[in-house]
This record gives sequence, structure tokens and C-alpha cells, in this order.
Amino acid sequence: MQAKSAETKGEHRRMDGSPPRRERTSVAQFLREVRLELRRVNWPSRREVASYSLVVLVAVSLITLFIALIDQLFGQLVLQVFG
Repeated sequence: MQAKSAETKGEHRRMDGSPPRRERTSVAQFLREVRLELRRVNWPSRREVASYSLVVLVAVSLITLFIALIDQLFGQLVLQVFG
């Protein structure tokens, strides 16, 4: 089975095979489209944001603690070897 070319689907392509460039729109049109797209976003609830933020804070704290401990161990090791 052979795939349909762009010409058979009604799309016009440029000589190099890439799709045609879209017309530039005004800033006002761009902002209208941005607002429309933002309305479609499934925003998290306040409770979800708080929960996700807590998870991030705990994870960052644990990683910071781990790195601090590793740093202390390497510091002690360097003092033992070179000190």
C-alpha cells in the first residue's frame, strides 16, 4: 500500500518538500489565540498545586541533605589522605 502524497491530500508543498509558510498574523490575533489556548488548558486545583509543591520541597531537601553528606565524607577523606 502506497502512502498518499501531499498533492493528493490538497496540500501544496514548496520545492524542497517542506510545508508552505503560514501568513504572519497581527499581535492582536496572536494574543487572542494565546487566550483561547490558555482557556483549553486543564489547570491543576489549589490542593494539587500544594501537594505537588510539598513533594518538590521534600525531594529537594532530601537531595540537598544527601549531597551535603557526600561532601562531608569526601572532605574528611581528602583531609585523611592529604592532611
